[in-house]
Amino acid sequence: MSRSQLPLALAPPRRLRFSNFVIGSNKPLIATLRLCPGEGEWYVLSGPAGSGKTHLALALEQEWREQGQRVRYIPAGAASAAVLLDPPGTPDSMPDCAIVDGLERLVGQPEAERALFNALNRWRAARSTVLMTLSGVPEFDLPDLASRVGQAARLTLRPLEDQHLDALLDQLFEDFQLVPGRGLKDYLLRHGPRAPARLTGLLDRINRRAQAERRVASVPLARECLENL
Repeated sequence: MSRSQLPLALAPPRRLRFSNFVIGSNKPLIATLRLCPGEGEWYVLSGPAGSGKTHLALALEQEWREQGQRVRYIPAGAASAAVLLDPPGTPDSMPDCAIVDGLERLVGQPEAERALFNALNRWRAARSTVLMTLSGVPEFDLPDLASRVGQAARLTLRPLEDQHLDALLDQLFEDFQLVPGRGLKDYLLRHGPRAPARLTGLLDRINRRAQAERRVASVPLARECLENL
């Protein structure tokens, strides 16, 4: 195998932590999240799609685990979400903290809605701390579920302003160990997506292609990646 055919060692996946979350104008919200867990407290973290809710949910999961909490993280978009929400078990297996990420993905799925309702009832009885994330206003078919979710304190994630997007790009360049070519940052600020998750996905794609094709992370490469985003 020639040198040019040797597989490249790609950078490890980006770790989602509080330390690399660009806060913007969300400092009070972050402070509230990190004061958790208060026994039996429920929160709903809402915000537009791609605004960073999953980043915060995973960062909080890691922080809770480091504090010795028993944590259950459930991605609501997973095919097995209903099973994860309503597994067989005993009161001793109840989590100290539960996270349901992407609540809106359960809307209109009777089995999943019922599983979430049952899980919330069990977690309430066990005094578990609960964090739910969602985009928009979910219109559940199960009225009792809407009532349960409505009992949680609401935290709203604010979108990043221009200066915060600039800081986010700097953080992403660092996280991906990516050296930007001339003009790349300005190009992305003008033409790239504004949602943090989509901007992160674009940088990940640019980084992977730059490594795989042995190219500079340049404006032309970014333009190609944007066309296929």
